[in-house]
Amino acid sequence: MRDNSFKISYSRINTYLFCPHKYKLIYLENKYIPLNGDISFGNSVHKTLDSFYKSGNYSYESLMDSLNTCWESSGYETNQQAYVSYLRAVDVLKNFWETYGKYPPKKISTEHNFKSEIGKYPFIGIIDRIDEYEDGTRELVDYKTHKIIWEQEKIDNDLQLSLYCYACKVALGFIPDRIAIYFLSHNKKIYTTRNEEQINNAIKLSVEVAEKINNNEFEPNKDKCAYCDFKSSCKYSCLKTREDDFKVTIADLI
Repeated sequence: MRDNSFKISYSRINTYLFCPHKYKLIYLENKYIPLNGDISFGNSVHKTLDSFYKSGNYSYESLMDSLNTCWESSGYETNQQAYVSYLRAVDVLKNFWETYGKYPPKKISTEHNFKSEIGKYPFIGIIDRIDEYEDGTRELVDYKTHKIIWEQEKIDNDLQLSLYCYACKVALGFIPDRIAIYFLSHNKKIYTTRNEEQINNAIKLSVEVAEKINNNEFEPNKDKCAYCDFKSSCKYSCLKTREDDFKVTIADLI
């Protein structure tokens, strides 16, 4: 089975690096699961911030209106769980607004789609946010909604940011002056940098993965079974306990 329509994206590369067989199940066999609460929460907050900035009204009331419009209650096990998560979203977004929301930069682009090439392969993705300031500098921002905050070393070596820096240069026509991950649950923006070597290494890795995909190299990585959404159903899983339909979280796709 060959992925003749293969496009390089961070989510595809990251999925393959996690487990090549998982990539096959998702992108070639189209296996999936319904949203769970964590993914619904992340989607809701991302969509809220996109709606808020696109509205041009940066008041707290506008932010809450965006949340109420964009809130997704699917995927939660109970209504109580959904309500607790909604209150968490209110708290997260209130802290965001107090620190950043009411002091917007000169220009903001959210959910910015790009399309370019890496080698012979199409390269696609969506950047959460690009800010432009009065002095002309631009900042690339990626949102994270999970409760775990990363160490600086992990941020400095994050493949997604390296690929998005490349996208800014070749697809959007600028080199970001600042690069950050904003951990919304902690209301903390952590900055990093990328040099040419890091970006070239990300490109090289992406092409290597693309070639393996097109050569049908989908050997399972059993070291990842404990962390995989397929652990109860994958025929290769060392933790398999029951037969289910194959499933995949939406988190792997965004």
